[in-house]
Amino acid sequence: MVALALAVSAGLLAAPPAAAANAEQQAVDSSVASASADGIGQSVAVIDRETGARVASSGGDEQYISESIVKLFTVAYYEVQAGGRPDESMAQTLRTMIVHSDDRIESSLWNIDIVPSMAARYGLKHTRNGPKTGPHDWGWELITADDEAEFLYKMSNDPEVAPLLMDAMATVAPSGSDGFDQYFGMNALTGDHGSKQGWTDVGSADRVQIHSVGWTDRYFVAILQTSTGSDYDTMRADSTDTARAVLAAEGAESAPLTTTAARPPSPTTLAPTTPAPTVTDVQSRPQADAQLAAMLDQLRREIGAFVKGLTGLMTEW
Repeated sequence: MVALALAVSAGLLAAPPAAAANAEQQAVDSSVASASADGIGQSVAVIDRETGARVASSGGDEQYISESIVKLFTVAYYEVQAGGRPDESMAQTLRTMIVHSDDRIESSLWNIDIVPSMAARYGLKHTRNGPKTGPHDWGWELITADDEAEFLYKMSNDPEVAPLLMDAMATVAPSGSDGFDQYFGMNALTGDHGSKQGWTDVGSADRVQIHSVGWTDRYFVAILQTSTGSDYDTMRADSTDTARAVLAAEGAESAPLTTTAARPPSPTTLAPTTPAPTVTDVQSRPQADAQLAAMLDQLRREIGAFVKGLTGLMTEW
């Protein structure tokens, strides 16, 4: 191994090429770079809905202030407490909170045990209460893109939580209860999708957070953003661009091959090119065989007569 390393460093052997990033990772990297050019810090994580494997991540372990993303944990908390069977009044309250991101409902349900208990249930290593979290003050919890995508995957397989929460996320309204435009990020996608948005109230802080987490037909996606200099419209637009880039990469990964070289031969390719004998061919074979036998017999007699004559001639000599 040492000799190989020396040979590579000396230029005697070419170093093996680095593995190319998949389409999803390329889309994520490009989107994060584009957001950065707009003065936005963006972290993104993408997890396969079927396997739970992380297929792309950029800044996935960087912590962000949760804003209303914490409402997902609140719903999960109360559903677990109810064994997956909250009464109809509570179930409707939880749905409304997600669909409209209702702050008054969240404030009425909030307690400081929600995030630690759900982080433990789903194994979220970098999700916790923040320094400003208190009994009456939510939205300051610390989350990461990797943890949020992981939460969505594990929650989707949790029978006590998934039915109600995923149904609510699939029907998020275009605007929140406070009038904020929720039609961005994962909520701006078409087709099979669900989402939850989070944002810093306008004028409440210098550092603004604009988050969107949710799913496509194939992936769970978390897009977290923060900025001190970019406006809300730009942050919403960059979140939407990232969501659409992941969706486009998903389509590129699942598109069928267009070349025939890689496809297995079709049955017609393997079929014999010589046509099968017809009924007429089969019926004529006995006649052809008889004719051939007669010809061979005649030839045999002629050869016998020739040999006999040649023998008699040699005797006379």
